[in-house]
Amino acid sequence: MLGADRFFLDSKNMKRIIFLDIDGVLNVYCESRDKYGCTFHTHFEDNLHDLIEATGAEIVISSTWRYSGLKVMQNMWRDRGLAGNVIDITPIIHDGVRGDEIDYWLRENQVDNYVIIDDDDMLPEQMEHFVKTSENHDHIDKVDFGYGLTKECTLKAISILNASSFSSICP
Repeated sequence: MLGADRFFLDSKNMKRIIFLDIDGVLNVYCESRDKYGCTFHTHFEDNLHDLIEATGAEIVISSTWRYSGLKVMQNMWRDRGLAGNVIDITPIIHDGVRGDEIDYWLRENQVDNYVIIDDDDMLPEQMEHFVKTSENHDHIDKVDFGYGLTKECTLKAISILNASSFSSICP
């Protein structure tokens, strides 16, 4: 019993990161705009909220929206009342391969676990941490042709982030 309590306390203090793309994840097509650009689909915002609540993860923006800078991303999160804490953006590397940019960020920062949420593919070695938000034609709450942070994508991300360590994640 003591061991189980200790594991629970340790897992609560884990540093978990969500590498978050925006277009194809929270924004599929522009329904309205504000000073930051297209607003997001509210049911995908709700799913992000559920993900944050279930994992305590913090957000690193890996989307091209990061070109606006960290402060703008943090202000947008605050002004729009979005769930989670945006702590950083991935670096902009010349070749523009998002998986490489995420890999670089991970080498420079201490993280216990992470998930990549994106509508484009990642590096092969990142696939066990990856939730693809495209081509999900059978997801009930998808937008357009299978895009977005659906409930099923959210549950997969929660499962990845709540694994006790990188090595214990099941494929």
